[in-house]
Amino acid sequence: MRPKLLIEGLATFFLCLACAFAQGPVAPFVVGALLLALVYMGGPISQAHYNPAVTLAFCLRRRQAWSAGLAYAAIHLGAAFVAASVAGLLHGHNDESSQRILEALKEPVFEGWFAETCVEFLGTFLLAFVILMVATSRRTVGNGYYGLAIAATVAGLMGVFGAFFPDFNPAVSFSKALEGPFGALNAEGAVWPAFSQEFTYLAHSTPRLILGVLGQFLGAALAAGTFLAIFPEDR
Repeated sequence: MRPKLLIEGLATFFLCLACAFAQGPVAPFVVGALLLALVYMGGPISQAHYNPAVTLAFCLRRRQAWSAGLAYAAIHLGAAFVAASVAGLLHGHNDESSQRILEALKEPVFEGWFAETCVEFLGTFLLAFVILMVATSRRTVGNGYYGLAIAATVAGLMGVFGAFFPDFNPAVSFSKALEGPFGALNAEGAVWPAFSQEFTYLAHSTPRLILGVLGQFLGAALAAGTFLAIFPEDR
């Protein structure tokens, strides 16, 4: 179990870093390329979840014990926390960050929540379903394209829903949310006012974070249920 958890933690850490730093039109391809390498690296060892929602799908699909699933989810969130600290310290906090936060605090916290939650739900559903198909189905056993299929799905979904800045991964969402407070530790100026501002924004945006993560888990659960409904012989 130890090698599996180490692989899951290491890969989730770098995946969260990629999502924190990749920007612009090339971001889907950057994240997809790194994920492709990470999936092929860890697939034979840990099944390459790197995502608590995917782990939920595997547990519901009965391809992973719930106890192991909880350990996977814990290591995913731990790796996301470390990635948030690294990304935050590297990004820091400056006047542009303060202006962005002040503008965000003026907006209603639930404005646009329905569309964003639906995007997380639909995207995570497709991602989890593709993973279950290429990594757990007896019809695709032994295939060599599973990593390409998973990475292409992530890149494609990020491209299609890019306007909503989706994550499709609770660990990535968690890491992005905590990046700001860590960035305040490397602020241009006084640390405490920057930290107070970042923490206020985190508290303001937490309800949206919870809704997005809930959409991700519901999408993964539906993917597992859909897979078992279509292929009951794979139970």
